[in-house]
Amino acid sequence: MESKLQAKCMKLAKVNKVLARKVNAEARKGFPDLLLIFPITGKTVYVEMKRPNGKGKLSKLQELELDRIRKQGASAYQCASYDKFAEIIRTHLITYYTSI
Repeated sequence: MESKLQAKCMKLAKVNKVLARKVNAEARKGFPDLLLIFPITGKTVYVEMKRPNGKGKLSKLQELELDRIRKQGASAYQCASYDKFAEIIRTHLITYYTSI
């Protein structure tokens, strides 16, 4: 279930001191589910969560919104597994730690 995966991923973010917020953008259909803000750098990452069984796929609106976000220079991902979410966290934390 997507909500259980999302909760587990948000716990991982918290353990790594990444501010994670569930976004309810009623007025903006297609907006990603999660907003991540990384420590010190303030790097902002958007994540669209999908069901872990592989049945969830991006709608056209979600594809367009992720594309718009990327064109503005922010990072945006589709995520359907805990491992993928951990990879996103790791990638952006490595950038932080190697810049110190």
